Formats: sequence, C-alpha cells, structure tokens
Amino acid sequence: MTIVQEDIIKEIASVEDINIATVRLIFKSAEKIIFDYLSSSSSPTEKIDIKIFNGMSIGRNYISRKSYTKGMFEDLDCPEHVKLKASVSKYYNNRLNEKLFGKTENT
Repeated sequence: MTIVQEDIIKEIASVEDINIATVRLIFKSAEKIIFDYLSSSSSPTEKIDIKIFNGMSIGRNYISRKSYTKGMFEDLDCPEHVKLKASVSKYYNNRLNEKLFGKTENT
C-alpha cells in the first residue's frame, strides 16, 4: 500500500475539521521551509539535522571533493556535494513493532 501526501492532507482536514486547501497550504509551506534549511548556502559544509516529527528526521552531510586513484574507478574525480539521509529512531521503530505485533525488538 502506498499512502501519498494528498491522502494525508485529506485525513488531517477531516480529523481536524479544517479546509483541505488550508492543510495543503501548510504542507507546501513546511516543504519549502525544510528545503530552505537543507539548501542553506551560508555554510554548505555544516551538518544539518531537521527533526520532522518525534522519531523522524532528515540529515544533510557534506562530502568533500575526492579523487580516486586505484581500482576500477582510477582517475575519477568526485566533486564536492551534500548527501541527504532520512532516518527513523529506534524508539519509533520499537513503538511501531509493539503496536503491530505486541512485542518489542531486542536489538
């Protein structure tokens, strides 16, 4: 099953008794704000973590320019760039397993 943003928008509007257009506007605004933080050029080398919800976050890490000189990637230049990573906390994952299966992971 795939749940898309529009499904979440409609459900929030229904549960909170808010106009769908208002919820959609809030989502677009949140997306723009998050993108602005991640694309902040004041210091592209700075590590950024954005905690979207309790237990869910997006992180930005800087990867410096690198030249590979051995192996099958010999004479390959990799330019500097940033890498994004979404993550879910162990607590959130355990909570979900508890709800679904009535037990917690012991890892």
